[in-house]
Amino acid sequence: MILLFSGGIDSYIAWHFLDKPPTIYFDLQTPYSQKEIRIIKQLIPSTFIDRSLNLSYRQKGDNAYIPFRNLYLAMLASWYSDQIIIAGVKDDDVSDKNEFIFGEFSNLLSKMENKRILVQSPFWNLTKEEIVKWYLSKNLNPKNLLNTVSCYSSENTNYCGKCPSCFRKWCALYANGFDLGFFNEFLMRKYLAKAEAGHYIPERNELIIKLVKEYLP
Repeated sequence: MILLFSGGIDSYIAWHFLDKPPTIYFDLQTPYSQKEIRIIKQLIPSTFIDRSLNLSYRQKGDNAYIPFRNLYLAMLASWYSDQIIIAGVKDDDVSDKNEFIFGEFSNLLSKMENKRILVQSPFWNLTKEEIVKWYLSKNLNPKNLLNTVSCYSSENTNYCGKCPSCFRKWCALYANGFDLGFFNEFLMRKYLAKAEAGHYIPERNELIIKLVKEYLP
């Protein structure tokens, strides 16, 4: 088994959830790669860093979207293990990170290599809020969780408090009693409107509506 560790909440909790398997980070040479590497070295120093692929020129938009990112990562990870863990959660809303598509990745890689290769996540039945709750229930260090990096800003900080990724981190932590502050009211209201329109799964819609209405004046 090998766990793809990004320095973010999901993969850091997965490392504990799976009893600390070997970890790898693929440096795609994006504007935020260096701060991810900095946090990775603090949280799991044994993480192997692979610099074989540059996808920085593929990045699009405020949410740092890279088409087929997780397929690229799964293909690269198959060089290291036949059991690949990418920590997706139940309330993810991207086309290349869900249980069905990971099954398709597994089938494709298995057929191409003529052996069984599995691309999995342990968290398809849990939301980001719920995995944070699990982590805290195990009396693990909350400071390490706060120090994870899930920020796509080019700012040299692990939490800008203004980008879409930081909003998700804020939601998961705020729901569990930690307020990092969120400083982009326009984006927050945009997420609220989408949640009220039923854009996400029910659990995520309900959480966003509850937290944003509680937080905003």
